[in-house]
Amino acid sequence: EIDPAVAEHLTFTCGTLMTGLASEIEKIGAYAKHKNITVADIDAVADPVLDARIFDMTNQITAGKFDAAAKVLGDLLQAQEEPIMIVGAIGKELRRLYTARLALDHGKDRFWLIKTWGMSDYPAKLLIGAAQKVSHEWCSDAVRRCQVLDRRMKSETGMDRENELKLFLMTLAQK
Repeated sequence: EIDPAVAEHLTFTCGTLMTGLASEIEKIGAYAKHKNITVADIDAVADPVLDARIFDMTNQITAGKFDAAAKVLGDLLQAQEEPIMIVGAIGKELRRLYTARLALDHGKDRFWLIKTWGMSDYPAKLLIGAAQKVSHEWCSDAVRRCQVLDRRMKSETGMDRENELKLFLMTLAQK
């Protein structure tokens, strides 16, 4: 069995496509040692989708945990995730974080984020929590820097994309 909050964590972590969820549910069910599936069970054996990994990385940065964020990036690069795909996912997450910061600045709440981004309650809560830890200026600068890196990765030849991505992560950590 799985309660609704844990199910939201599952779909946030593993995505909502049944083709991927079915195998993850089977793996988690085999791992769990009790009747109710827990977040710990999911986190122990599930393979998170790229967006969940990127959220974790940016959330670690907003929490001031650069080493944990760098580990996520290192794991993604070791798994041979394309740097341009990582930058695209970071850009999406930073825009969502900036939207959450704007929501807070204008007295909006997670329900506004749910409506604006079409997301469920679980990621909206996490996003609002992360946005509370950064300033409007940090978000604006992070989105701009990500756009510049994305454009450079798409237009420059001979660029060491992995190192540029690592440098970008370090600039985000200097909030």
